[in-house]
Amino acid sequence: MKEPTEKQRKKFAKYLASGEEIVAIFGINDRFFWGNFLPLIPLSILLIGMPFLYKLFHLRHGRKYILTTRRVLVRKGILTTELTSAPYTHITRITVREPFLYKIGYQMGDVIIQTTGPTPVEIHLVNVSEPLKVKNLIEELIIKEKTLPHGGQVNYPLVKPF
Repeated sequence: MKEPTEKQRKKFAKYLASGEEIVAIFGINDRFFWGNFLPLIPLSILLIGMPFLYKLFHLRHGRKYILTTRRVLVRKGILTTELTSAPYTHITRITVREPFLYKIGYQMGDVIIQTTGPTPVEIHLVNVSEPLKVKNLIEELIIKEKTLPHGGQVNYPLVKPF
């Protein structure tokens, strides 16, 4: 996870409520993308690998995970987009899944967030780098959100910098 750039902040500002700030923006693991992209180039010349290449590009550019000061946002899609939002106050469980080969080869895994409400939602953050750091950051943000008064503005950083 890296600090969001100004370009990213402007691009995703339309998804934020007033007084809400972006803490982190990330997608799939870079090593996973390039490790799967390079072998597909020769196959795509033969048109055999084109569907796999398309799926890989869709994973990379079609999914963005945004952590704000109040909620988790998942934006899926390139031409048609779907936005899923989960306020930190409704998150009940965070699960990290790190398959052995992904853990040692790519240092990545999945973060699964379960929420409460009339229709509970399970949010999957797929193929993220350092999933334990993502889980810890979300838990920190949950604690910060629960300790702030409703609608309160703060003048200090909510989380430690990356």
